Amino acid sequence: MDMNKTNSSIDENEESLVGEVLSDDEVREKKQAIAKWQHSPVGFGSYITKSNDLIQRTKYSLPRNEQKVLFMLMSKIDQKNDKDASKYYSITFNDFAKLTGVRTVDTTYALNLKETIENLENRTFWVKKEPGSKVYRSISWLQKGSEVDFDKKEIRLRFNQDIWKDIAQLTSNYTSYSIEYLLMMKSTYSMRVYEIILSYDNGNRDYGYTNGLVFQPVNDEILNKFSSKRDELTGYKYKKFNIDEFKGLLSAPTEAERESTKSKKKKDPASADKKKFDREKPLSEKYKTFTEFEKNVLKTVKKEINEMTDLWFDYAPARKRGVRKYEYLYIFIKYKTKAEMRDVRSYHDRNTHDDEIVRDSRKKKTQSAEKAAQHITEPFSTDILKMKYRKATTEIRNKADYASYEDKLTDNEKNICNDIFTYTAKILTNTNKCDQAEETLDSLNRIIHDNAGLKTWALGLCVKFTEMFDKATERKSAQYYRTVVYNDTIENSALIIAAGKQKLASLDPAGVFKFDMSVFEDV
Repeated sequence: MDMNKTNSSIDENEESLVGEVLSDDEVREKKQAIAKWQHSPVGFGSYITKSNDLIQRTKYSLPRNEQKVLFMLMSKIDQKNDKDASKYYSITFNDFAKLTGVRTVDTTYALNLKETIENLENRTFWVKKEPGSKVYRSISWLQKGSEVDFDKKEIRLRFNQDIWKDIAQLTSNYTSYSIEYLLMMKSTYSMRVYEIILSYDNGNRDYGYTNGLVFQPVNDEILNKFSSKRDELTGYKYKKFNIDEFKGLLSAPTEAERESTKSKKKKDPASADKKKFDREKPLSEKYKTFTEFEKNVLKTVKKEINEMTDLWFDYAPARKRGVRKYEYLYIFIKYKTKAEMRDVRSYHDRNTHDDEIVRDSRKKKTQSAEKAAQHITEPFSTDILKMKYRKATTEIRNKADYASYEDKLTDNEKNICNDIFTYTAKILTNTNKCDQAEETLDSLNRIIHDNAGLKTWALGLCVKFTEMFDKATERKSAQYYRTVVYNDTIENSALIIAAGKQKLASLDPAGVFKFDMSVFEDV
């Protein structure tokens, strides 16, 4: 919360910018202290500023790339001089490429850019109408009318005027933090947790809070409570969160909370378009046990905050006596020293994206092949559930390594394979059957993990569909065939994979038994 930190560990950390407004002289001093970051190839504004209400009272989850674009946009706001809420802020194509990792020379770059901006324009977050209220309302981050200029090679976007008071012209009760840390993070949860933590930190100012509203120094009571961490927690601060409430800050509201927002107003004509953006399950439903929450969220958050930011972060769950379920999450933080921050800067220097590529014709083919192979064996991210089905179809086709055997298939088999990819994509992107989509995604990722991709799955389904069509007297509906794909993916994947392996052997008998002798080469 408070920017005027006098704690010794914070004094040693020159990159900290957290809390209330400072005088012009203090702001200049802080900016000079972080000027060493300005040479960064990222080339964006230094820090982001948000009201604490916007951080603490909102519920949302954004895909990583959209979150980074939003952060980048906020970093361009001039807190002192920007007064026009309808102002356009621009992002160059090169900056977008650095954010997303998609090179401007890639054939999918323009499509990826337009879809990312379109999706972000349609995203909403949920905010309590009043403190303590159980009524949430939905607010969009951006105004409609974003522009993609292929002549000037830049994107132009405007913030929703409803949130302007929470991101510009702030004079108190706000949090400001370095964008450099967040852009390196791979987990959107790490980004969100980092800003939540800072919004509850008062530095060394004593406002007389003893009710847990802000982070407080670890005392003997806490050291005794977590005796196994006694030595580790020296010099830390702590704050206790309710686990379910904390999960709520990292995702959309529950269905019950959303129901409370409904009124007798006319239907929003754009509601159908927005429906797919509300499909993600709240974390309280997605990861019901603490073990699941820790495995899928907290461990990554701890790793990234400790490696990439100015904070040391730790946590510990607690439960009431006689109750099995963990109810509380204690979060511990400590600011890094100058020496420790040198390690952080070294980490960022080592991992900063370099957009200059030196030609190396000898390695180009090998590197491209390795990258393609890696993509095939990586699981789908949940982003595929929010894609348009045509883009999802392309993703599935790539995971199935279709190009490697397409020319060996008959025309009929090619048509069947492409139908299978389309049916699967429509299952994954069907906003009316979210549970079925997520179940299919989990099964596909399991198949990818067990079989190094979806090749044998695709070929196995191709075999099944070929046999079905040979026996059928007439074609059935697309819905029927989607159901076949769903059932065989969920329940009969072992049989499908076995059929796919046989089909693959028939396409390339010699290739099936090739052995990679490179495993015996000296490293």
